[in-house]
Amino acid sequence: MIRQTERTNKDRISQVEKSFREVFPHATAIQPYQAHKGYHRLFTPWIVLWCWIYQRLCGEHHCDEVVVALRDGTLDHLEAEGRKAPLSQRCRSQSTSGYCQARKRIPVAMFQQALIASSGHLRNLVGSAVAGIERAVYLLDGSTLRLRPTPALERAYGIHRTVKKGSYWVVIRFAALFCLHSGSLTAAREGSLHTSETQLGIGCILEQASPGLYIADRGFGIFSVAQAVRAVGGDSLFRLTRLRAMKLYREQFYPGMDVLVQWNPSSKDHLDTHLSAAPIAGRLIYVRLERKGFRSQDLYLFTTLPDREAFPAKRLVAFYGLRWQAEVDLRYVKRSLGLHTLQGKSVDIIRKDLYVGLLAYNLIRLFILAGARRAHLQPSALSFVMVLRRVSRFLFQPITDQDCSWWLGLERLVSELARCKLPSRKERRGEPRWVRPREKTYPEFWSSRIIARVLYYHKLQTAAVW
Repeated sequence: MIRQTERTNKDRISQVEKSFREVFPHATAIQPYQAHKGYHRLFTPWIVLWCWIYQRLCGEHHCDEVVVALRDGTLDHLEAEGRKAPLSQRCRSQSTSGYCQARKRIPVAMFQQALIASSGHLRNLVGSAVAGIERAVYLLDGSTLRLRPTPALERAYGIHRTVKKGSYWVVIRFAALFCLHSGSLTAAREGSLHTSETQLGIGCILEQASPGLYIADRGFGIFSVAQAVRAVGGDSLFRLTRLRAMKLYREQFYPGMDVLVQWNPSSKDHLDTHLSAAPIAGRLIYVRLERKGFRSQDLYLFTTLPDREAFPAKRLVAFYGLRWQAEVDLRYVKRSLGLHTLQGKSVDIIRKDLYVGLLAYNLIRLFILAGARRAHLQPSALSFVMVLRRVSRFLFQPITDQDCSWWLGLERLVSELARCKLPSRKERRGEPRWVRPREKTYPEFWSSRIIARVLYYHKLQTAAVW
């Protein structure tokens, strides 16, 4: 029975590895590194990639979690064929130094290529027609991530300053480009607080280089972002500030207007000299959203979609409403996968950890797409967290049922994922969301730990004298 179970587990995991290679074809770019001097050892690049994803999907995200999984046989399926001894027998040390050194050896370009390949694969699976648009739709947004204040990170990103004093955390900016159809993350850029989100967003657009429809909020509604979208052959749907809209159209505004405008760069716009600085022709739409019991809200939208019959103003406002999905996806990336605080101590490890987390996000999106197809729903109708729990258990927990093959287990998993639906509320929330304050065991401090330690020792000495 034990041999039958081991054979079933091996067949199941080999199929998982095959599917992973199909989803991330550029992950096979690690093959040239396999023959590199120093890679004929336990932690090959392929094993490190899988172990890092496992580390991101597990609860505590610690390197010791990988060592424990290696020693108890959970990750034996990662071993290449032809090896006599499994990973659990060859991993003899309880230390994480070997795994950490292997993470340093792999170049960050491998993870970047794998992220691009995974998003392209998901985009091909979901199709091209959504909401009547026969093209890709991308949502652009930005956020921040926290890092530990190590000397290398402080030199690279600087110390975050608050109104009171210097903060303990190192904060970096992060811009991401999400695919509306599949929910996958197609491009990402990170930088210091001295780098604006618009610059990072422009880098994401040029890296994606896809002629789709790009939707963004007021923070990205500037000429340089529209310039980058035009350079890749795409169309823009940006929300503008009132002041910027008044500069585009200097006549009287009225709700429901839809006029043709020419967007000319101003002297304050930071333009890319490699891109065309010619005026951008488009439409300026002004609508006033009103709902009973709420304040009215004004929307100033600029779009390069010229056909008013195919894309009327009401329809474009509905398209812009879909931009909120980018906020939800960022919450999944930061909170559900634990990327809001990265624990690395060097810039290289921080970037690798970020891209591995984004790879894990796209992997979960692949299973969400499979479950949504089974239930004939949109991918956004399924719960990301519920799918995350079930996929993590399926990929990295050994099968104890000897009669359960990998394909049968996958069939059961997809059937379960198809029922992981988000709750549908027929009525709107009657009150805003409230967060109860947590009880704090220790007081907060805003100075450095060195200063706090000196003051504490001085307090103890003063108390001892008296």
